[in-house]
Amino acid sequence: MPVTLIAAFSAFLIKFDYGYIIGRDPSVAFLFVLVAAKFAEVRRANDATLLLCLAAFLLLTQYFYSQTIIAALVTLPAVIALGYSLSILRDPENPSQTNEQLKLVGTLLVQGVPLAALLFVVFPRLPGPLWTLPEDAMGTTGLSDSMSPGTIGQLSQSAAVAFRVEFDGAPPPPSQRYWRGPVLTQFDGQNWTTSPVLLPATPQYTGPESQILSYTVMLQPHRQRWLFALDSAISLPRSSDIVLSSSVSPTHQSPAALGKLMSDGQMIANQPVSQVLRYRQRSVLNDAMATARYPSDNTLSLPGKNTRTQQFADDLRSTVDSDLDYAQAVLRHFNQEAFYYTLKPQLLGDKPVDEFLFDSRAGFCEHYAAAFVVLMRAAGIPSRVVTGYQGGVMNEDYMIVRQSDAHAWAESYIDGAWRRYDPTASVAPSRIEQGLAAALPNESSVPRLARQQAGWLRNTQLRWDAMNHHWQRLVVDFDNDSQGKLWERLGLPKPALWQLTIIVMLIAGVWCAFVLGLPSLRRSKLPANEQLWQRLCRLLAGHGVVRGVNESPNEFMHRAVLQWPNQSIRLQALSAQFEVLRFTLLDENSAKTVHKQTRRMLRSLHYALKLDALLRRPNEWFQLFLRRTDSASLSAGTSAKHYAMYEVDTRRKP
Repeated sequence: MPVTLIAAFSAFLIKFDYGYIIGRDPSVAFLFVLVAAKFAEVRRANDATLLLCLAAFLLLTQYFYSQTIIAALVTLPAVIALGYSLSILRDPENPSQTNEQLKLVGTLLVQGVPLAALLFVVFPRLPGPLWTLPEDAMGTTGLSDSMSPGTIGQLSQSAAVAFRVEFDGAPPPPSQRYWRGPVLTQFDGQNWTTSPVLLPATPQYTGPESQILSYTVMLQPHRQRWLFALDSAISLPRSSDIVLSSSVSPTHQSPAALGKLMSDGQMIANQPVSQVLRYRQRSVLNDAMATARYPSDNTLSLPGKNTRTQQFADDLRSTVDSDLDYAQAVLRHFNQEAFYYTLKPQLLGDKPVDEFLFDSRAGFCEHYAAAFVVLMRAAGIPSRVVTGYQGGVMNEDYMIVRQSDAHAWAESYIDGAWRRYDPTASVAPSRIEQGLAAALPNESSVPRLARQQAGWLRNTQLRWDAMNHHWQRLVVDFDNDSQGKLWERLGLPKPALWQLTIIVMLIAGVWCAFVLGLPSLRRSKLPANEQLWQRLCRLLAGHGVVRGVNESPNEFMHRAVLQWPNQSIRLQALSAQFEVLRFTLLDENSAKTVHKQTRRMLRSLHYALKLDALLRRPNEWFQLFLRRTDSASLSAGTSAKHYAMYEVDTRRKP
């Protein structure tokens, strides 16, 4: 009863601390409390065994947070410790044999690895996770559905990985690495937000296949619904490619889409991304997206706060003839005037665009994108802000896109198409071509891993990232599709469930028989002294001296000396050596020395007996030759009496 009250009170405290109880973090915390409370109920060995099994279950909870190599390596010492504790419970009378028990745990783990690997590869995979966890009420680093001056600048100071990309072919050039994310159309004079109404669109592309770029994105969890793709996406995100071959049966179902493409070009996942999401994507690299639908009114909405910007737009628009010329004029203004690109701009007031364009003239990409869109809207041109990532660095055969690559650019509707304009490229071209560090070489706010200097720390981190990437791709993301592709690479059809069952049982049976029935493993359980003595017995038995069942060691060695008088010195020395091993109390170092000497003496005896056997053989061959010759003369007429006398004579003369 007290334990129940403690558990209930702990649940109340967890609810009070987290503010909610249904979620990953409070559920894991409550599970730890329940296991800790189980200590109060331990009375027998069975209770302790159950407690250790529950502790082993707690090890799985860390994989709710991370599934990297580090998480797996951290689990290993805990598994060994739990195995050692179980071995103590199995044999409580010998708790001091630590080395033997740890060796037993290690042996069991090594023996279980092949079976675990077999089940990992061939066990049927479910199309989705075995269970899902309720979302925790907390956010992570990443883009959001709003933007205000400084938000992307703060995000760019993080070196966390946003996603990784594997290209089927060559990666695009740096200037074309625009990863489209949330599209912001609502503007209240200071903050930008997404449109409350989003219409789905159907991906369409009628151009040549050679311009299509296919790739795989491994998106890190950010608890939002944004998915990222190169501008512009022409397919829906899926777990694998759709097979369009005519050989596909009518019952074949293509992988379901993980999200949908909206009319403004952004992709929305079916549910928030709470774990690493792997999806296939296809894009066409262009800076214009044609659309037959005229933009909504919110792409022209402008609050009346930034009046100086409105007046400047009117004056500039009167100097050009077309919307295209006006957009280029705005870009020239950013390029020719004294604007500065920095992660540390000054704080702006309630008229941020006016203050940025005419006072501070220093800002990050969100400042330039917002100012460009306001100038375009002020001239009557529908425009919007697009956020996402620009850039990425290749690491071996994949690309890393970090939070420091977060970027904002603009789109304007001109001549029936949404055209991409990046005013940051007019102010700091090196930001687009070479990355953030090239544009801000003297600012300490740039993450170290985003800098261009190839130091040993950065190289080590990239190698470690490559290891984690391959672990994620080959182990964590090994799903039903990966299993099917494995059978295809082996040139085998995907087996049925009953076939897999038979395969697993056969291989597991052979492995268990090998592990449990290997003679060398049985011999290894004998003491070292007994192993050496059995080795001597086998050696002498191979040369004709077999020990009797009731024969003592001294009698056996005496008979061996009589059989091999030439090796009497070695045999007597070995007999004395075994007496030392049997009847002398030796410390650990002395015992190792005597064992080593005995093994050396056994090897010497082995070669000496072989040499004696070779020296005896010529005499044996000569006697055999005489016998065969004499039998031939007997058949030619030699008397039996003469042969018998000769036989007696040869026996007298060895």
